[in-house]
Amino acid sequence: MATVIIVWGIIGYKIINGMSPDASPLKVQEFNNAFKPKALAEVDPFYIQDVEVDPFLGTLASVKKKQNPRKLAADLKPKPSKIISYGGIVKKQKSSEQVFVVNINNSQYLLKKGQVADSIKLIRGNIKEIVVRYNNISQTIKRQ
Repeated sequence: MATVIIVWGIIGYKIINGMSPDASPLKVQEFNNAFKPKALAEVDPFYIQDVEVDPFLGTLASVKKKQNPRKLAADLKPKPSKIISYGGIVKKQKSSEQVFVVNINNSQYLLKKGQVADSIKLIRGNIKEIVVRYNNISQTIKRQ
């Protein structure tokens, strides 16, 4: 029982002391408003030069000739960014007019020869494959 009274006495003392702290007044510093920046020292410029002698081996470095990269025809053609697939032909029984089922970026189009859909032109086709033109590049697409 005595320990309980002592503990509560310490807690009460700390609460009362915390409510009226003996804080000393803050000291206000005075600043000198006159700012005098230091003079900048001029920096010596430096230059990087090619070294002809290898500093570790003491030999002359070999001069590399610039080679002209050869561009292949396949590298010059941009790859089509659209996904194109061929679904088949739709045709009336007594007609010679063929309509081709072409899937472009998961959208289905019914195209006749020479028609354009989504900037892709159908050039020609048969039951097995079609030829389309996209970005001035002809591409043959086989039936799935």
